[in-house]
Amino acid sequence: MTNTAAARAHLAAVSTMLLGNRTLRPSAALLAGHRLDPLARLRLGQMACDAQADLVHLTFEEEAGETMMTDISIFVPRGGICWSHPGCRLWLSKTGSRALLLPQPHVRGSFRLAPGEILHLGFKPTDTEQGIARADARLRRLVERGVDVAGRIVINDWPIWQ
Repeated sequence: MTNTAAARAHLAAVSTMLLGNRTLRPSAALLAGHRLDPLARLRLGQMACDAQADLVHLTFEEEAGETMMTDISIFVPRGGICWSHPGCRLWLSKTGSRALLLPQPHVRGSFRLAPGEILHLGFKPTDTEQGIARADARLRRLVERGVDVAGRIVINDWPIWQ
């Protein structure tokens, strides 16, 4: 699987896990790219503020010749400030409904991607490790089999891996 193909497959799978069958609106976006250094994180936060769009960034790195998703970060502009949370994990309930984004343990609550924004929820699930394992397994299955997201999200390619 090429770098771009891996990113596209993960974007489609993650969007399906987060949105279900809902259509992503222009006020929210999923992005994929390399690990964000502090300057890139600042620039992405500024872009989110300028566009007034909530962003989910999937980080990819090469490991043992394979492209791996290694991080999920969110950028949420509110009231002139862009809140940024790196190190998020996907969490899935036992019923397998839409996934949540769990921030690092020191951050209160969890996040849900609605079609047009990222919502902060005032709780974290109690079965954190089991939910993360369920989400990881579902993500692997969706990436392996492929997901048709036509009409729900648009995936554009820019040559970031050269």
